Amino acid sequence: MEHIEEFSKIFRVIGFLGVLAAIAFFFNRFITSRKKSLSSIKKNGISISETKSLGNKQFLAVAEYEGERFLLGISPNQIQFLSKLNLSSNQRKDSNEC
Repeated sequence: MEHIEEFSKIFRVIGFLGVLAAIAFFFNRFITSRKKSLSSIKKNGISISETKSLGNKQFLAVAEYEGERFLLGISPNQIQFLSKLNLSSNQRKDSNEC
């Protein structure tokens, strides 16, 4: 009888950890999908198409404006223009079709 009570306690703990893991999984999916949708929002023709974290609150970002793409360096104190990006021939064909 004592063994059955021990096993039931163990199964309850494992079940609780499983529920916590499922909640954490769905919370993570919600946050990442929200970040993706926020990064694709366009304001005044400007959009951020990609970002890459460099650590220490520094990022590289690709911004698009009127069909042109720009590489930006972003840190807590400044945003710096790094270069203008050329579209490959395949991307130009795709953007002309739309």
